[in-house]
Amino acid sequence: MISIQGTPSTTVASKANILPCSIKYTGPASSSRHLWDPTSQPSPETGANNPGAETHTAYFRGRKLAGTKITIPDGYQGHVLTTSDLPPTGTHQREVLQIDDEQGEEDESGEVAENAQWASASWFSDIIVWGHEVVVDKAQDGVVKGIDEWIGMSQILNGYSIDDK
Repeated sequence: MISIQGTPSTTVASKANILPCSIKYTGPASSSRHLWDPTSQPSPETGANNPGAETHTAYFRGRKLAGTKITIPDGYQGHVLTTSDLPPTGTHQREVLQIDDEQGEEDESGEVAENAQWASASWFSDIIVWGHEVVVDKAQDGVVKGIDEWIGMSQILNGYSIDDK
């Protein structure tokens, strides 16, 4: 069983960003405005159809990024989860347990514990998905489609629909 402790009232709000690159560190990082200073402006494509839509622009290590904001629907919240028993991955080497089976072969065990305790470190109400130079195509981007599919699956599994309110 997986247990999540903490609620938005006990955690801080944060800004979620999904970058089009891989960063092999998940620990704390000191940031400053000259390293990450995104700007936003009204989206020219949407016009009167969607007046609240914005495009975001940022530069990361000299490369231009264009962002699309994905708003989490009413009734849902995003959370940044942590575990208290594991250090951040930037300083933690994964331990692999070697077990000899009956044929003398070795098995690797790296499974999640049956009773995992997670804590909400922060929460967010929207996510900015960044693309190289241009905004991501919502119909083709795996992250955007994945978020929509998770919300749809949650509604099916829990018998809950935002439209039912």
